[in-house]
Amino acid sequence: MVKIIALLGDYWHKAEDAEAGLENALTGFPENEEIDLQYVTHEEVAEALQTEPDLFINAKMDPLNPKDENVITWLTEELDQQVTQYVKNGGSMLAWHAGMAGYASESRYIQMLRGAFDYHPPGLQQVTYQYKEDNERKEFTITDEQYFVHCDTSRTYVDLWSTGPDGDAIAGWKHLYEKGRVCCFSPAHTKEGMLDENVASLLFAKISWLLHR
Repeated sequence: MVKIIALLGDYWHKAEDAEAGLENALTGFPENEEIDLQYVTHEEVAEALQTEPDLFINAKMDPLNPKDENVITWLTEELDQQVTQYVKNGGSMLAWHAGMAGYASESRYIQMLRGAFDYHPPGLQQVTYQYKEDNERKEFTITDEQYFVHCDTSRTYVDLWSTGPDGDAIAGWKHLYEKGRVCCFSPAHTKEGMLDENVASLLFAKISWLLHR
């Protein structure tokens, strides 16, 4: 049985949209594969990680109330240490879309990701994603937020790129982190984008790599 915990949704992103996208991607597993998928709140992450899941998916930005004067963040110092220790001990971490956004650059979490969200142009745009499969360069286009990121390309493997009206950007990367695995994946912002079969296929591929498949 594969045990997955997922932290989805924030002020700008509907949890139910990400749930639909994730569950669509997980249909890539064989029908006889038992998947224990548990959705957790940020208050439940610490307890959930103690159960040693096979994969922790984070699609939630750090600020809980980004429009307020006094912004509250969910990734505490203690939880920051717990998340990274979970991966160091052999766990797998997927930072999906907003899971790369709003975190302190000096946090252990962002240091572990080796990259993070910087900004995206206003509104939704036509974004073309490029990747390699079977030594062929492939691409597809969806309506999306185009994430522009910073990424330590010398310490990770970039495997997804994006092109939009504002230029080119890195859109996905992965690496080993001590005994564990880390993957960052920027598509997609909308439910329609997450349900796109190209996005679903790529997301399933990332999850498979994280699960040593």
